[in-house]
Amino acid sequence: MVDDLRAELAANQESELEFSVVLPPGWARFGVDAEAERRLTDNMMAVLRERSTPAETMAVRQFVRAGFTELRRQKAVACYLPVAPVDDIVIPASITVAPAPVRSPDRLEEFAQRVEAKSVVFARGRDEDGLEVWRWEQRRSGLPGEGGEDAGSRTVSYLFEAPRGSRRTPAVVSGSLLYAPGEAESDFAEDVLVLLDAIMGTFTWSAR
Repeated sequence: MVDDLRAELAANQESELEFSVVLPPGWARFGVDAEAERRLTDNMMAVLRERSTPAETMAVRQFVRAGFTELRRQKAVACYLPVAPVDDIVIPASITVAPAPVRSPDRLEEFAQRVEAKSVVFARGRDEDGLEVWRWEQRRSGLPGEGGEDAGSRTVSYLFEAPRGSRRTPAVVSGSLLYAPGEAESDFAEDVLVLLDAIMGTFTWSAR
């Protein structure tokens, strides 16, 4: 199932994603590049700094690097990151926008089934224009390497169907939080996920 999804992503042609997202103060847009990878790693390191071991530091770096490698393979077009501190830390969260691996509306249902099968929560509905909107949540517990067993990520994703009659590809907008050991269910994690939901909810297709 995962291999099928990867093959579809690899076969996806360069997509036309013209959109807007409303960012709160303290967030900025980056490319899916080395600068964004470094900033997200630094944000997570700031959270772990007082209690992290060298093994945990390496685990975080590997985890973020693997995530950005996957985003580049998916041809993600934008990465949004917090850049200003809140209570002396910069939240280790990100929002990315990528083309969905669905080139025609008749493939949406098949893709929905695969997404639902690997998600802890999956819901679907329609926007005011009657276009499909899905929301799903995924978790990845345990960072690679020694010391990362109790850390991980929580991700909330949305699929926004492209306007009908256009040549656009549906967009997948994903918000992720890297959490420190023991923080997966913390009030902080829940508050950040609410914030990510709110930002992703501002996604709109740009007029053409």
